[in-house]
Amino acid sequence: MKIFAFLLILVLVSATNHQHRLNYTKQRSITAVMAEVEMKIKSHAPLDAVLNILTLFRDSVNEEQVNHDQIFVVELNECQGEYDFRNAEIQNARSTLRDSNAQLNICQYSKQRTIEQQQVNQQQENTFQQHLNTILTTADSESAYFKKRSRQYEDSLNSIEEALTILQGISFGYRSFSELSKVSQRMLQTSFDINKTPLYAPIFNAFIQLAKQGESIDLSSLQQVEHLLKDLKSAIQDAYNQFTESNAQSVAQFNQSKEKVSKVLSRLQQQYERQQVKLDKLSACIGVQSAVSNSASSKQQRNQQLLEQAEALCSTFQTEYNYGTQSRRNEIQLVNQLEDMVRQRFEQVLEAKPVLYYAKLKY
Repeated sequence: MKIFAFLLILVLVSATNHQHRLNYTKQRSITAVMAEVEMKIKSHAPLDAVLNILTLFRDSVNEEQVNHDQIFVVELNECQGEYDFRNAEIQNARSTLRDSNAQLNICQYSKQRTIEQQQVNQQQENTFQQHLNTILTTADSESAYFKKRSRQYEDSLNSIEEALTILQGISFGYRSFSELSKVSQRMLQTSFDINKTPLYAPIFNAFIQLAKQGESIDLSSLQQVEHLLKDLKSAIQDAYNQFTESNAQSVAQFNQSKEKVSKVLSRLQQQYERQQVKLDKLSACIGVQSAVSNSASSKQQRNQQLLEQAEALCSTFQTEYNYGTQSRRNEIQLVNQLEDMVRQRFEQVLEAKPVLYYAKLKY
């Protein structure tokens, strides 16, 4: 019985060291096997019957190992498939995150540049608008000045024409010097208005000489004054024509400047609108790429967590497989040792039988 006591100790030690042992068929008991073997031996069963018990136990262990191996291969394939899938998802998320962040940086940088350009464009537009306002204000002022000065030139020419008419009436005796004196006052005022007083000085001196002659004025004096008036009218008309031409040139320059500034303003306004459209597109780009980046980041984190969980689970599968395999090896080892001991016991029994037979004969 020492053999079975020793094997029982081994079984207990084995059970203590492999508490996580897996059993995919029925629950086995090496203790029950040992008890059955002991019972067979006590009942003087043949060796084959005892060994058959151990063989059946060994076959059961081997069959269980084969089943466990098959299940473990399936688990390994599933684990590898899960690894491949999760790693592919992580790599895809990383690539998407990298690309989306790169595009996001481009859109953000472009938006900032566009905002700065739009600010410069707005400043330029304000500057040109102020310039156009200045041109328009100057043009209005010059237009009012031209209208006023034109009336003054026309008044001056009309007063000269009226003086000629009065002077002609005096020569025929139906007009008076008092009328000429009134006209000369208007002529003096208009000379001041158009800044041409020096041109009027000779005619005013001529009027004074006529006034001194009184009723004894001769025809040649009147003709001389009439000639001076006509020269004055021609000079004032030339000055008026020059003023009109100068104003026409100013108007042309104004229109040209206005057209240039207006074109620049129109171009700046169109550029501002294009920049605004670009800003809207860049804002949309930032929104989309931010969403893509966040989604890719979440996808990467989620698949990384799932990969770690899969690795932990598969590690558990590996540990359980190792424990189960080692437990079965220990069981096979114990059965082999038990089989060797049983064979030795049967050999000892066979060797002892002739001695016992001789002892019975002697006594």
